[in-house]
Order: sequence, then C-alpha cells, then structure tokens
Amino acid sequence: MAIPLRGNDPSLPEIPEETEVRSSADVPAYDTYPGEPLRKVDWKGRQERWREYGSENPRLNETAEKIGSAVGDMVNRAEEVRRRFVSIKRDVRQSSSSRVEEIKQRAQDRLEGWKQNARGSAEEARDRMMRRAREFRVKTRDYVAENPHHVILGIAGAAFVLGLTARIWRWQRG
Repeated sequence: MAIPLRGNDPSLPEIPEETEVRSSADVPAYDTYPGEPLRKVDWKGRQERWREYGSENPRLNETAEKIGSAVGDMVNRAEEVRRRFVSIKRDVRQSSSSRVEEIKQRAQDRLEGWKQNARGSAEEARDRMMRRAREFRVKTRDYVAENPHHVILGIAGAAFVLGLTARIWRWQRG
C-alpha cells in the first residue's frame, strides 16, 4: 500500500520519519511548491455571476449560437440519415417481397403451362392410340372378310396347340 505524500493537504496524515520516501525526477514533488493552498470553489456564486453576464456579452452569445447551430445541424443530418436508412430498408423489404411474389407468379404460370402441355401430349397420345386401334380393327375385319378360311385354320391350329400343351402338362403332373 502506497502512503500518499502530505504536501499542502492537511487532511492527509503525517508520514512517519522511519518510512522511506522515494522520489523520481519524472514525478515532481509539489509539497515544496511556493503557492497558496487550494481554496474551496463557490459554484453557486459563479453560476449566479454567469447568469448576470448572459445578455451583456454579445461575442459569447454569438459563439454559443454558432456552436448550437452546428450541433443542431449535425443532429438534423443524423436524423435525416436515419430516416433515409429506414426508408431504404423499407423499400428493400417491399421490393424483395414484390420480387418474391413476381417469381412465385412466374413459377405458377410455368407450372400451369407444363400442366397444359402434359395434358395436350397425353390427349394426343390417347387419340393416336385410339386411331391405331380403330385402324387395326378395320384391317382385321377386312382381312377376315377376304380370307375367312385362313382365320378358321389359324383358330384351329391355336386350339390344337393349346390342347396338346394341356395334355402334356397333365401327363407330367400325373
């Protein structure tokens, strides 16, 4: 614990003589300074005097007005910058939400287009299959009408092969 030097302050305790006091050239010792001791400042009296000078010193008033104007301008500029920042932030949010809505609408339009294309392709494929089936039926009727004995022989041959297959299958299981 450092023991403070007493100097001109009577509220500090005396330093006993057996205590070693160190000094340095870097730290001046003011305890031997030939000045008057500090006296107590009367702040209330000073404030009253300053209030009396309020209207009598035009240079002080002019300087105070300049300082006040400069500070007011800086505050106004800062407030304007804050308002602009809030406005930009709001605009960005609105534009981003409108962009999201625009992208969403485009995606829905594309999806609807794909659905219509898929429906169209499916209907076109169904129509082609129906047309081919009709053509096959017509060709088959025409062939049967022109060559009935070939059809009867074909049916008889298929029945013979089917019967022979059933007979072999029963014989192997049996």
